[in-house]
Amino acid sequence: MEIVVITILFIALLYALYHIKVTTQHIKEIIRLLKEYRTGNLSAMLFLKGKGIVGELALLINNVLDSNQRQIEKAEEKTQMLEATLRGMSDGVLMTDKNGNVILANQTLKKLLGIKTSPEGKKIPEVIRNNELLELFKEAMDTWEIISEEIEISINQKDIFVMVTAVPMYSATAVTGVVFTLQDITRLKRLEEMRKDFVANVSHEIKTPLTAIRASAETLIDTSLEDKEHALRFLNMIKTHSERLNALVEDLLTLSRIELGDMPIEKTAFNPEEAIDTVILTFKERAESKGLQIRKNIPAGTNTIIGDKNKVIQILINLVDNSIKFTETGTITIGITKNEKILILYVEDTGIGIPKDHLDRLGERFYRVDRARSRELGGTGLGLAIVKHLINLHGWQMKIESTVGKGTKVSIITS
Repeated sequence: MEIVVITILFIALLYALYHIKVTTQHIKEIIRLLKEYRTGNLSAMLFLKGKGIVGELALLINNVLDSNQRQIEKAEEKTQMLEATLRGMSDGVLMTDKNGNVILANQTLKKLLGIKTSPEGKKIPEVIRNNELLELFKEAMDTWEIISEEIEISINQKDIFVMVTAVPMYSATAVTGVVFTLQDITRLKRLEEMRKDFVANVSHEIKTPLTAIRASAETLIDTSLEDKEHALRFLNMIKTHSERLNALVEDLLTLSRIELGDMPIEKTAFNPEEAIDTVILTFKERAESKGLQIRKNIPAGTNTIIGDKNKVIQILINLVDNSIKFTETGTITIGITKNEKILILYVEDTGIGIPKDHLDRLGERFYRVDRARSRELGGTGLGLAIVKHLINLHGWQMKIESTVGKGTKVSIITS
């Protein structure tokens, strides 16, 4: 009987030792899995042989890991979609935490601000040196409200205007950070300034001749029309200022058509000498009345030019018109030079010349070196603007050289 009891106890001991060994192996397997999971192997799974509680434990752990894996994949997918959206945005995006540390900045923002290093982890003032932006951050944090403001930022000694919108991020109890969107409105600001200048200039240019016409008409009405000499003088004033108004309107319409793309360039091969002869004939009488000579300088064997002949004539007419206005004595030359295979049209005069500090601005609408003299001569300040646009439409270039007191040369490089 004792032998039987001993045998049973021995078998029970062996069974217990076996289960302890198996349990130890299972624990080691779980430890291995946790270590792999901690090192980033999120696809690791638990493979345990056994039934009962061990099998249930393995199944439960695997289900939890699988669920976590799916949630991580969904989170990564959303993150990738968010990153793609931020990269594709035309506005700059800057995300900060509650302390003003940059969490995220998209590529547009980096390009806009000229940022070459990663801004993540830096404070706002380190990324954008602008007090107004910092005030927007503080206001959004304090008020929990979306705030928009137009600010000016200096980037690499260049000022740009941006529309900044600060959107606070918050939990149930506190603001956790701010998302900034920065829209570059520099071009819009400049266009608005140009529009205001344009309206002011047009108003002024129209008001001057209208005032003169009105004053002349009132004088004619209030005085006797029987004095023909007196009446003729005021009628000539009305005629002169009416022509000035008409020229202004025509120039404005031409500029408007060019800028709206309603003036197509029809390029054909033509002889430039024919265009030059047309221009000389147009101004011959007017030049002679001032004692000026218009001549042409065309080298032998000049090739044809590929361009819009009528537009080239219009370009030359505007240039010669300016030359006659600002030349008292001497000559005006319309010529052609060759630079390798490139033909260069030019108009050169012996006029009053242009100071160097004005050359860069020639071609701007209504820009005149001497406003009083230009108005006296009937200039609108639009001729060179039209010339510049027509040359650009051809894909050509314009070069202006001038010496005060000696004259001006405008070259059209037909490249």
